[in-house]
Amino acid sequence: MKNFFKTLLSAAAVGFTLFSFNASAAVDMTDPYKMVDAVAQKTFSDLKANKDKLSDVAFRKQLIREDLMPYVDTAYAAYSVMGQYAKNATKEERSAFTEAFGEYIVATYADALGKYNNQELVSPAYEKVGAKETMVSTKFLIREPQKQDLEVVFKLRKNSKTGEWKAFDMVAEGISMLSAKQSELTPLIRTKGVSGVTELLKEHNESLNTAPIGQAK
Repeated sequence: MKNFFKTLLSAAAVGFTLFSFNASAAVDMTDPYKMVDAVAQKTFSDLKANKDKLSDVAFRKQLIREDLMPYVDTAYAAYSVMGQYAKNATKEERSAFTEAFGEYIVATYADALGKYNNQELVSPAYEKVGAKETMVSTKFLIREPQKQDLEVVFKLRKNSKTGEWKAFDMVAEGISMLSAKQSELTPLIRTKGVSGVTELLKEHNESLNTAPIGQAK
């Protein structure tokens, strides 16, 4: 079970988070606990229903694009990775990086889903979130017979304009996916610039390689 999440975290990324549900489905995104629980539960249901297809990288990527990414705050995560270098990039360069980074996250999750092996999800107790709250962390347990439960914390952020919540990070075994992505990509941005790393991401995304940039797969 731990290898399932260690692979995800070593590949690193945001929030990123194991969510599912088509964007058109009735998910209450104004309530972070209801949203994250509904999406996470559906994800695990989909994984169980499609175990025979999970060896197909293209299938895993498509599942994530349709089910996961509508609930990930890709822009917030991308700007966190660009950090101080975002201000020296043009609007077009920042937009291109965000798009390429989002697809890079798809590959990250595709790698993780390939390690799924009938784990079960235990939801957190529901908590009412105040109207003024803008950041929330929810803790799930990933359970596998005869193994210690694994704590997974999803971090969510409220959009001040829409009032909707999206995930921007996941922490498992004390490792933040967002921090890992920053460690992986920010040094490259420092030397190659935002546009340079965008091109690296695009090239990587076009392949079936689901490992982090620079790692053979």
